[in-house]
Amino acid sequence: MSATPVKQGDFMRRSTRGFTLIELLVVIAIIAILAAILLPVFAQAREKARQITCASNEKQMMTAEFMYVQDYDGVHTNPYGEGPDPPGTNAWNELLDPYVKSQAVFLCPDDTYNRGTAVPVSYSENFDYDDEAATGKWGQDLYGWPAYQKDSSITAPASTIFIAERWNGYHQWGQGWAQDDFCNDSEFLYGQNGGIAASKGHSGGSNYAFCDGHVKWMKFDQTLQRQGNQPPISSFSPAPPKPCVDSNNNPAQYFGMWSFTGQ
Repeated sequence: MSATPVKQGDFMRRSTRGFTLIELLVVIAIIAILAAILLPVFAQAREKARQITCASNEKQMMTAEFMYVQDYDGVHTNPYGEGPDPPGTNAWNELLDPYVKSQAVFLCPDDTYNRGTAVPVSYSENFDYDDEAATGKWGQDLYGWPAYQKDSSITAPASTIFIAERWNGYHQWGQGWAQDDFCNDSEFLYGQNGGIAASKGHSGGSNYAFCDGHVKWMKFDQTLQRQGNQPPISSFSPAPPKPCVDSNNNPAQYFGMWSFTGQ
């Protein structure tokens, strides 16, 4: 029994059939829906990776900080570096550089501020410049910040911030100032010249390294929650010349994790 021959015209008609307009529109709509669903997921994954890299940076800095403390009689680095009064030379990041041996560790991948040809620094130590400038007592611990203090004096290392992020257009290597960060720093809270604020730089929060070496992501207002038996800010004497505020710009009641006093 012989097969039925296929006519050339029938073959051509079957082989050249393409998508109809409706089929093409359906495919485009499906692709658009998938893109709308997946692109935010990919963006969140990339941001999570940058946040993790930043947390790893802070972890390495704290490891270096403990090595420095062991080498220098139990005293933590001076944010502003060596010398009797800041700005000195060799700021804290430069003091840690021999232990870290990588300037890239001091740059957060979410910090996009332009420093020109300078090597950026995205982090600062927990130290309140404003009270020091007002009293003229550099290095004297007035409110319980940990930088430039004896490690043994920090009574609550697991709940006291040591390193926080500070993004702006001028914080860089070879600079003996802008090395401090505190709960009243306007750049940290609101950003610089309309730029993103480090306190909200990672999915609405920021990474913080604590005096015991652990690193944690938090929303800023979490850092102001009362720790231990902390007294209210209003009870400190002398009163801070620039009080702390929460994310709604309301006066903060406590120093929270920015001070170990009362913990």
